[in-house]
Amino acid sequence: MTQNCLKEGPGIPIVFLHGFLGKAEDWVPVCSFLPPCHCIGFDLPGHGNSPFTEKFDIDIPHFHLVAYSMGGRIALQQFAKKAATLTLLSVHPGLKTEEEKQNRIESDRAWAQLLLELPIDEFLTRWSDQPIFKPYRPDFTMRRKQNIHGLSASLMHFSLGKQPRYEIEGVLIGERDEKFRALYKNPILIPNAGHMVHLENPKAVAAIIRTRIGL
Repeated sequence: MTQNCLKEGPGIPIVFLHGFLGKAEDWVPVCSFLPPCHCIGFDLPGHGNSPFTEKFDIDIPHFHLVAYSMGGRIALQQFAKKAATLTLLSVHPGLKTEEEKQNRIESDRAWAQLLLELPIDEFLTRWSDQPIFKPYRPDFTMRRKQNIHGLSASLMHFSLGKQPRYEIEGVLIGERDEKFRALYKNPILIPNAGHMVHLENPKAVAAIIRTRIGL
């Protein structure tokens, strides 16, 4: 994966993994509210400057990990035991039944096909118009500069329908994200935010990261 330095500073690096359609630069607002520290963002496979690949690693011996949505799924499956601390944002614990999993795979397959067929701005509009993201809409500027085929492959390979079920606590959820709030008994609620908590309220997210890793 393509590695990007988001902030230079001392201490154990903090690694950030974005969600579907994002890029490492999504984390710049959060990093701006952190004290001097070493922040590294990765473009996920098929995103930004990273070609799609099924196998990859974070080649850093010791790091804290912060991950959102699809990035959180990848973190849970591949890097949770390697990270010194793990902070998850808007991450689904996993679907319960095979029917739910299959339905999600079929839904992601339909989105992946639309991604290949539609102009990128039309796809981004349709994706952002899903109820879970409203009323917030991210800036499309970075999101339209992507490898379409890489995104499509990434959406299918890292589908929630393929994720195991996890028992996880301390997930950061936007207070307006009713769907994900219902998935957890005691989520950490981020005020004035929906699903895209790191973009909607980066200051609050940064404050929790600081507390967790002792900055």
